[in-house]
Amino acid sequence: MFRRFGVSGFRGVRLALAAAAVAAATGVAAQEVIKIGAIHSTSGPGAFLGVPEDRGLRLKIDEINKAGGINGRKIELVSYDTEGNTAKAAQQARRLIESDKVVAIIGPSSSGESLQVLPIANESKIPLIAHAGTEKMTNPVTPWVFNTPPTDRVVAAHLLSVFKKRGITQVGLMSSADGFGQSGANVIKELAPKYGVTLARHEEFNRTDADFTAQVLKVKESPAQAMLVWSAFPAPTIIAKNSAAVGYNKPMYNSFAAASKDLLVQAGPAAEGSFVSSMRLLAPETLKANDPMRAAVMKIYTEYKAKYNEPPATFAAHSHDAMSIVEAAIKKINGPVTRENLRAAMETVSVTGGNGIYRLSPTSHGLEPDSQSMVLMVARGGQWVVAED
Repeated sequence: MFRRFGVSGFRGVRLALAAAAVAAATGVAAQEVIKIGAIHSTSGPGAFLGVPEDRGLRLKIDEINKAGGINGRKIELVSYDTEGNTAKAAQQARRLIESDKVVAIIGPSSSGESLQVLPIANESKIPLIAHAGTEKMTNPVTPWVFNTPPTDRVVAAHLLSVFKKRGITQVGLMSSADGFGQSGANVIKELAPKYGVTLARHEEFNRTDADFTAQVLKVKESPAQAMLVWSAFPAPTIIAKNSAAVGYNKPMYNSFAAASKDLLVQAGPAAEGSFVSSMRLLAPETLKANDPMRAAVMKIYTEYKAKYNEPPATFAAHSHDAMSIVEAAIKKINGPVTRENLRAAMETVSVTGGNGIYRLSPTSHGLEPDSQSMVLMVARGGQWVVAED
């Protein structure tokens, strides 16, 4: 066997092995693509979130790959539709981790799904960049879980500061009886006294109910100077219509879950004059010239509209920002990208995205109150425009 193979043959094998070792050490050819997983609700009741999130992610990945990838490596996306089902989101997360061998997961779309996947990410030791509105995703911080939307604490603080500036001391809170609504209500109750605000009335409801007249009337009859609606669709649309029908004529404010053109289209004139605490992507053309996020937001808005022939919903920034964070982290990694070194690098990046300024660290895995995430917008003439705080 030795004579047939020859000394030169062994020398060639040794050289090949040495070259392979060098390639593995440097990452050259050892990792031609970087596999990123995504789970978004692109169908079902959460499609209003998942569709723009899926598109925003693909928009960013296309941009990266057209530019030659990150450190010469292209991004390969493995994506699944959760249909808004928490059990399916958990199953798909495990599939991405165990079968698809991705280095990170972007999504899920909702707070309920994200909370279901949170322990799976920590147990499996894989970076998860979720799109949850509840602060429970990153408070307390856990090693493997990050989040890109502003949390309910950030939004609640913004709205309460608006109330304080406007002399609104009594508010009627309308919140949905789900994870998002309950978390938001708890944060509002905690923070309100710090801003001199009390809850004159608190009404809870199922966000998929067909009518909220009874709850609206109770807020109307209370001393509340304004109504605050904390729910995802379809409830905000119906509440706006019910409020108009019973002659509720005080200011109506919505959380960021209603920061969508859908509220204006579906509620029609009933939404006129209502306010929403929103990310800037809702109406970027109305931002001030010196707005710190204007350039980043306008880039997403312009490119999304060109590719999909419609303006993006604000939720598109959740996934676009997530991939921007992953991109910034990978650029810091020499050699193959692993789940562990990606997670560590993510804790060192600063990114100005569509949702605000991320300054990630071991103690901050998302947006903070000083991230300049929220602006107040008002419905005028069937359009959202930036309002004065």
